[in-house]
Amino acid sequence: MGKIEINNFNVEDLEQAIKNVLHETVIKSVKEQISPNKKFISLFSREETAKTLCISLPTLNEWTKSGIIKAFRIGNRVLYKLEDINAALKEVKTSVKRGGKSC
Repeated sequence: MGKIEINNFNVEDLEQAIKNVLHETVIKSVKEQISPNKKFISLFSREETAKTLCISLPTLNEWTKSGIIKAFRIGNRVLYKLEDINAALKEVKTSVKRGGKSC
């Protein structure tokens, strides 16, 4: 540990030095608490989720009950996370066929 020497240092200067260090430490701590580095979760209402997936609200309700998409409740509100909406989407494997009906 370092050695501290105090020569001709009056009490007021010492108090001011301690206040400055504490002030800088508190400001740094507060900035870390409110920094934009925190990850924010995108939440969607039932209506927004149904619109995003191009489905009706009853279909969304069935998908939620069957576990196809995960929902979260806060009070009376049902919310969906963006990553859960994206996770519910599955890639469709298509094959190249010639002929036949087309929609």
